[in-house]
Amino acid sequence: MNKALVKLEGVSTGYFSEAVLQDVHLEIFPDDFIGVIGPNGGGKTTLVKVMLGLLPLFSGKLLFPAGKPKIGYLPQVSQIDKSFPITVHDLVSSGLKSKHAWFPHLSFGQRARVKSMMAETGLAGISSKPIGELSGGQLQKALLSRALIDKPQLLILDEPNTHVDKPFEQELYGWLRELNKDMAILLVSHDIGTISPMVKSIACVNRSLHYHPSNQLSAEILKVYDCPVDIIAHGPVPHRVLKIHDHE
Repeated sequence: MNKALVKLEGVSTGYFSEAVLQDVHLEIFPDDFIGVIGPNGGGKTTLVKVMLGLLPLFSGKLLFPAGKPKIGYLPQVSQIDKSFPITVHDLVSSGLKSKHAWFPHLSFGQRARVKSMMAETGLAGISSKPIGELSGGQLQKALLSRALIDKPQLLILDEPNTHVDKPFEQELYGWLRELNKDMAILLVSHDIGTISPMVKSIACVNRSLHYHPSNQLSAEILKVYDCPVDIIAHGPVPHRVLKIHDHE
C-alpha cells in the first residue's frame, strides 16, 4: 500500500495568537486529486501554507511518511507582483533554482527542461516577455510551468481559475486530469460546481476540516460539514444550489 505523501495530525495553527485551523486531520496519497472548498476566511490558504512549511503549528504534527516530497505550488494570481522585472523564461526557470539564489547558472539539462516545459504550455513564443505584459491566462500558464518544472510529487493550486477566461479554464482542467496520472493534486477553489466532476474527493475547510471520499456532495452533507458555500453545478453533476447559512 502506498504511503501518504503528506499527513496532518491534529494540526491547529493561525496568525499571532488567533487560531484559523483547529484539530485538522488529512492524508494525501500519490494518486489523490482533492478539491478544497470553504468560505472566505475559513482557512483554505492557511492549510496550503501549513503543507508548504510556511506557517508554524500551534499544535499537532505535519508528517511526510514516505520522505519529504517535491511540492509544486501555484499561488493566487493576486499574490504575484507583476511589476517585478522578470521574463517568462526566468519565472519558469526559477522553479529549478536554489531557494538561496534567484539566478544561479542552469545546467544544459535544466535549460532543455525549461524549453520543453514552455513548449508544452504554449509559452515558447513569449519566453522573453516581461510578466507584467501577460494576460491572466498567460501568467497562469507561466506559474503552472514553474510549479511543474521540477517534476513534483504533489501539485498544490490555490484558486487557479481566477482572472482567466473560460477557454483557458477548461484547458487547465484538462491538463490537471493528465497530470494526476503522475502526481497528487490539491486544488483550492471557491467553485465546487466547476471542480466536482474532476476531483476524486473533497475537503471542506471552515476552521476545522471535513474530508469526503468522493466528489459528490449534497446540500445536506455540506450543512453537516459546516461548509457554507454557494454551489451551482452544470453538466453531468445534478444541478443544485445551497445558500450561505449562519453558524456559531
